[in-house]
Amino acid sequence: IQTWQLLIPRVLEPSGRAPDAMPVRCSISSQDGRRVCRMFHAMAAVFLAALLLRSPFSFTALRSSARAKPHGLTTMRLGPGGGSDPVNNVSPEMQAEGMKWAQKYEDVLLSGNRLWSSIKKNEKDPRKFYFIGTNGNAGKEIAESVMDALAYIPSPDGTLFLHRKPGSVNPTMQYGMVVTDEILNEKSPVSPVDLFMDDEDKYRELEYEIVKEFDAEEYKGFPMGCVLGEGALLKEKTRELVQKGIVVWLDVDPQYSWAKTQFRSKAGGGIYLPKAGEVRPPVWAIANGWDGDVDDTEGKLEYIEIVEERRKLYETLSDIRLRTDTPGIVENSYWGAGKIVKAMKEYLGYADAGDGSVEDEILETDLEKFLEGARLSKYFKQAMAWCEEQGAASMEDIAENVDEFAEAMALKPLEKKRLVKAAASVAVTA
Repeated sequence: IQTWQLLIPRVLEPSGRAPDAMPVRCSISSQDGRRVCRMFHAMAAVFLAALLLRSPFSFTALRSSARAKPHGLTTMRLGPGGGSDPVNNVSPEMQAEGMKWAQKYEDVLLSGNRLWSSIKKNEKDPRKFYFIGTNGNAGKEIAESVMDALAYIPSPDGTLFLHRKPGSVNPTMQYGMVVTDEILNEKSPVSPVDLFMDDEDKYRELEYEIVKEFDAEEYKGFPMGCVLGEGALLKEKTRELVQKGIVVWLDVDPQYSWAKTQFRSKAGGGIYLPKAGEVRPPVWAIANGWDGDVDDTEGKLEYIEIVEERRKLYETLSDIRLRTDTPGIVENSYWGAGKIVKAMKEYLGYADAGDGSVEDEILETDLEKFLEGARLSKYFKQAMAWCEEQGAASMEDIAENVDEFAEAMALKPLEKKRLVKAAASVAVTA
């Protein structure tokens, strides 16, 4: 500091004038300039050293705490001993949620494991499973999830399925599965659409041969599933083969099927969807030119009419029916597999004493969402009691008796208006 004070008058008064006199012009010699530069460098170094004496980590922590306090949050605990999983920096809350979902998956898989163990003990029970339905029903994904559940073998050390690490030794899940459309695509001498347009009977015959080969496969101790093409059951011989096993109808609303099979991502649309994720329409729809135009109103009406006729056929042949266009199942095929396994246990007589029926479970879920949509959630318990008393087994039953339902709930005029509006939408989609 003394050096700096001595330097100032030399810089400002190079001519030796009195300090109180304002010079007209001043100049700095090259020697004084170099001295000033060196002093600036020295002062900068001292300033940086002073900053480094403070801990940057404590400074960051103080800022984090200061920001967290107004919002009632706590600073994240990282590193060893900081959280429930210090290696992956997972908080106890996150780990609890992860365990909940892992256990939910495990419950689905264990339920399938118990069902298959019961089936293997009874030689009269069918070992093959057929999945039918129109395109857009996520048939392959749900069928694979069902097969995963039936073939599941718990880990000897109790490790949950989702917690099994790559490279660890775990029991092998084994099952057989055939998708007739994929096999037909391999065996067809030309493209399946061209074969269908040239000779539909030949197309259906080739489809029948694939199902016949699957039916002839010997039982090897593991479950076997077959996902049939949308129109495979039009042939009587195919229907006879399918009825030897358990037929699961994966049902969707025709309008949902149309939207699912006709949607195509467009350039510049903002969202990229890979071609592999697109759902192709049935061959007869492509043959009619209904491919990739979701706004084709005339084609949509004809498509819905044909699909409705197919649904009547599926209704007569299926042992188990599941709507796969409902929230939850659309996002995760394993939740649909869990319902199918539960329905199979009821169908074959292996239901646990504490298990409720699948119909009751579906009704409870649908009713809860129905009332939530109409902003009548507070009447849920009364509504369930009414359904049990009146024997209502589906939302269609409630829609058909909406006046009696509203009277039993003692709804106010505006509440009844919302109920009637919601019931009308149920009646349209039923």
